[in-house]
Amino acid sequence: MAKEIDKEEKWYYSFLPYNASAGSTNALIPLFITEGLKGSVAQVGIVNAAISLASVPGAILWGNLSDTTRKRVPFVLLGFLGVAFSLLLMGFASNMTEYYVANLLFGFMGASIAPVGTVMVLECFPRQQWATRLGDFSRVGGLGWVLGLILGTTWLTIFPDQGEGMQMRALFLLAGGLGFLSMFLGWHYMREPSRSVLREELPQFDLYRVPNYLMEKLRYMPQRLLYIVELSSKNMSSENYSRNLRMYCAVVFMAFTGFLGFYVALPIYLNQYVGLSSAQVFAVYLASSFISMIFYAYSGKLVDRFGGRRVQGLAFGLRMVIFPLFFLVTMVTLDVNTLFLLMCLLNGLSGMCWALLIVAGDSLVAGMSRRQFRSQSMGMYNSVRGIATIVGSLLGGVVAQYFGYLSLFLLSSAFVLVSIVLLMIIKVDKDPEGESEAVAL
Repeated sequence: MAKEIDKEEKWYYSFLPYNASAGSTNALIPLFITEGLKGSVAQVGIVNAAISLASVPGAILWGNLSDTTRKRVPFVLLGFLGVAFSLLLMGFASNMTEYYVANLLFGFMGASIAPVGTVMVLECFPRQQWATRLGDFSRVGGLGWVLGLILGTTWLTIFPDQGEGMQMRALFLLAGGLGFLSMFLGWHYMREPSRSVLREELPQFDLYRVPNYLMEKLRYMPQRLLYIVELSSKNMSSENYSRNLRMYCAVVFMAFTGFLGFYVALPIYLNQYVGLSSAQVFAVYLASSFISMIFYAYSGKLVDRFGGRRVQGLAFGLRMVIFPLFFLVTMVTLDVNTLFLLMCLLNGLSGMCWALLIVAGDSLVAGMSRRQFRSQSMGMYNSVRGIATIVGSLLGGVVAQYFGYLSLFLLSSAFVLVSIVLLMIIKVDKDPEGESEAVAL
């Protein structure tokens, strides 16, 4: 029996190369637009919006298809293959049209991995092991993401640019190779689970208590996504969601629009305005991922002690202050190396905020959801974040292009401020079941 369990454990390590490829291209995708294709920051926003636009419906489609067919492995392998192929296309892209197509494919095909792969974890192990196994699975994802950032930083440091962004093109090809490696490992180790877990069985599972090394990305492709929107008139009815939860979706939309508006332009700002090298930009993102990974271990405890609203409100408030500081520190006469360290510090603090706000958000949604519709509520929450990513990406690119980075950073903070005000209004402690009974009467 122990031997069988050991064999079952191996399959989710096939996600390690995939996550490394994702980490190594997170900042590379926007940087290549301006450095390799000589595009604008507005086009960076369009590309990131395109990825999100494709990934949101992709996650819904692949997740529902997997549930309908009761098959998991083919969809994960298809995702690995699609990501690998799209990264190769990015490396060979000679113009923005080809790059747009590659990124649309990247978002749509890659979206099959998260909602299907994480359910596989639950189907491969007994219910009493779910928290431990999801934690292990998330750690593999977090490790791969950080290794990918280290790989990108090292690669761009060691190999000088030979013109036309050749060092970046080569990194895309390497990342694509890692995607193919994940497909090979998955094909070798993955087997269809012997039992099926319906998403309706998940509502009582407190995800925010499970270690979740979810790294903040420039595009909406979460590392762990159990809940997807099930498209039907019954599931999409507004009566399924409490009033407070619907208001909280507005909080999420405003906050994530501000986040993505800021982060879509940050790599280009660091490279072209601050003067950091591409390798240093990767290092700045590595600081955020490293700090957020550390703080996930404490976020759940803080949420339990102080409540989700206080923790998330604090994280929002800190980010509201941090965003303009990225620009304000450049107004002081400092050398590039000092600015680099300050950018690492600021993004590290922002990464800490990410760990706090995302865990608090899961907790708040769980508390405001009606028990019988908790799965749909979490799916709606994820979709709202995805929609905000699309809007924020487009807005960030346009504002940075035509009004400057300071205007964008202040606007991003203004969006977050609105989300804080709305968060303070919502009665997050109100029992959604009591509201449901009142409506029925």
